[in-house]
Amino acid sequence: MITFEIIIFISSLVFGISIYWLEAKSNGLYRSINKITNSKELQMKPTNRKGFIVQQEFIPRFIYVNIFFIIVSLIIYFLLPIFTLSVAYYVTALVGTMIGIYIANFIIDVKDKSEEIIDKVVDKSKDIIDDIKTKGQEAAASFSEEETTQEETSNESEAPKKSARERLKDKGLLK
Repeated sequence: MITFEIIIFISSLVFGISIYWLEAKSNGLYRSINKITNSKELQMKPTNRKGFIVQQEFIPRFIYVNIFFIIVSLIIYFLLPIFTLSVAYYVTALVGTMIGIYIANFIIDVKDKSEEIIDKVVDKSKDIIDDIKTKGQEAAASFSEEETTQEETSNESEAPKKSARERLKDKGLLK
């Protein structure tokens, strides 16, 4: 019996992850029900990603998943009257699905945030590289200017120089 509960738990984890992923991809069923039940002013915007599971609080998620499992258990009960469903299997499937939903929520949020961080890092690094290029060009230009000024001063220094004695005499310090 315990192995069957483990199988139910693992399959409900996978089921929870898959329904969250499918609804995060497109929430067409929720949109169509929203269009039927709400007036034009109250209908959700096209940019809104809200669904039965996605962007819902814990209680509405729990209610929607619970209603789904009640419908599935009633169908199984009427189609297979020999197979009796126990409360333990129902609770295991419900808890496993809710845990799967939150695992998928965590994974998708981490993926979205990491993509945003990577985009920010790429933009920042492009700015830094551009700054380095411009500063490098400025440094190269100033370096070449320094070389030309050094060459000019070296050309001027090649002219005949006065000795130290003559310079002191010019200043009037020596006779």
